[in-house]
Amino acid sequence: MPPKYSRELSQPVAQGPRLREQFRTSPCEAACPAGASIQKMQALAEKGQFTEALRYLRAKNPFPGITGRVCPHFCMDACNRAKMEGCVNTRALERACADLAERGAVVFRNRPATGKKVAIIGGGPAGLTSAYFLALLGHAVTVYEAEPMLGGVPRYGVPNFRLPRHVVDREVGLVLETGVRAHVNTRVGVDISMSEIRARHDAVIIAAGVPAENSLPIPGADKAVRAVEFLREAALGRAAGKVGKKVVVMGGGGVGFDCAFTARRLGAEEIHVICLEKSDAMRAPAEDLELAAREGVHIHNGCTMSGIRTQGDAVTGVDFYEVRECRFDDAGRPVLEPVPGGSHSLDCDTVIFAVGMKTDLDFLGENAGGLDLTPRRWIVVDKRQATSREGVYAAGDVAAGPASIAGAVGDGRRAAFAVHAFLTGEDARVWIINEDNMLEPRDDMAGVADPYVVPFEEIYGVSQYAPAQPQTEAVNDCAKPFAELSLGFTREQAMSEAARCLHCGHCKACGTCVDDCPGYVLEMTPVGGDERPQVEHGDECWHCANCRTSCPTGAIGFTFPLRMQV
Repeated sequence: MPPKYSRELSQPVAQGPRLREQFRTSPCEAACPAGASIQKMQALAEKGQFTEALRYLRAKNPFPGITGRVCPHFCMDACNRAKMEGCVNTRALERACADLAERGAVVFRNRPATGKKVAIIGGGPAGLTSAYFLALLGHAVTVYEAEPMLGGVPRYGVPNFRLPRHVVDREVGLVLETGVRAHVNTRVGVDISMSEIRARHDAVIIAAGVPAENSLPIPGADKAVRAVEFLREAALGRAAGKVGKKVVVMGGGGVGFDCAFTARRLGAEEIHVICLEKSDAMRAPAEDLELAAREGVHIHNGCTMSGIRTQGDAVTGVDFYEVRECRFDDAGRPVLEPVPGGSHSLDCDTVIFAVGMKTDLDFLGENAGGLDLTPRRWIVVDKRQATSREGVYAAGDVAAGPASIAGAVGDGRRAAFAVHAFLTGEDARVWIINEDNMLEPRDDMAGVADPYVVPFEEIYGVSQYAPAQPQTEAVNDCAKPFAELSLGFTREQAMSEAARCLHCGHCKACGTCVDDCPGYVLEMTPVGGDERPQVEHGDECWHCANCRTSCPTGAIGFTFPLRMQV
């Protein structure tokens, strides 16, 4: 067989992880929970085409300005360029596309109305993503949100210095512009029943997140402040004066460190973080640990609290001990083995618990409304986010457990297309954004297998890439305590950083394979105003594999004929 090329996208794909023309791909795209078209975005950003890059991003994710700031960047952790001088800063490039694109230029149009009604319970990333795509698919969508404003974790759980509220407002507003209706300050199970919602709508997506917070079974636990409630109060401007000078946070994840940094900005002078994880196994991102070091946050690894000391109603300190081993039982409860003689104490006046979240499914009624649940009370869903009840779907943390905003976006999009198939019978494996900026089913573009993820070792032409140091985002020197820490990339920085992408597994039409073909089987062929390599004389292919071994992106699939294998 002559060489076959894994091509870059020519149209934005909204749904469909298996594409016929992309049978090879990169580790970054394989690792992205939102399924972002990372390589296409970076190819366009390299040319300064940020508006078109945003079009490809918003085809899958309505919140690139949010994820471009606070995503844990699974893509960057998997990047092949890290084997050279450092990974591509994909998160900052996503933000750059959202910030540098022409404002208001990327607006998708709704398909004709279907006459079907869908309810979304929860106005966070999963629920709003579902609402966004269902509205674009032509359905009447209503979101029921318990809080006074939409946004969920990005609005109430992420501090301003990481994610400015105007970014959340902008991207939530774009969802509402599709025609989505929202009832805020509406608690399902209190202001409206689940049965009433079910009766009014043709399908329901539960995206209620994990609003309940865990505690610790220790003396004085009732005196601790809950992390998410603390961040919510800070986001609403109601936390000033409620934090003492000495603060102890129990929990070493991203939420715990957000609490520590927020407490610092509210006037705390001494902050300690106690966490079960050892220093080499912490769940918090590396940038959190770096910021903690800069801001003087003390971290006590491999420890947990045994009690909170009080005097009357006031907190006076905490007792904690070192843990030799920690494991979890089937219900998710920790089983701890203490280190003999490893007890310690700290004086403090504020304790914040950041020890995990859990579901609150009381609004579903008795026995969770008949839905199947896991032992940890997550809603059981299939690969299309469908629950055990027909017409009821679940997306985001309520089904997967506490995860990431990108994961919630991916779940919400999957649920939307599954609901559309349930309501209309239109069940294409691939959906694109067409030239009219509308969703269009394209089952002809679907592949049959998951794409092969190209490792660094298979990019045989990597020597063609000159070393290029990663661009560094500017640090904001504003003195305001909640000013955004990072200013992101300039236009020039973004273009330079995007040029570092290796485009693993996707042809970038460099022509190296054509130059190296000894049999002149390959030619550069004009396609849509560009040129790309094409097999023109396949019957004359020598199967020498020169094209494969010279390809600087690993984009060529090569199968030797049977006569050469015997």
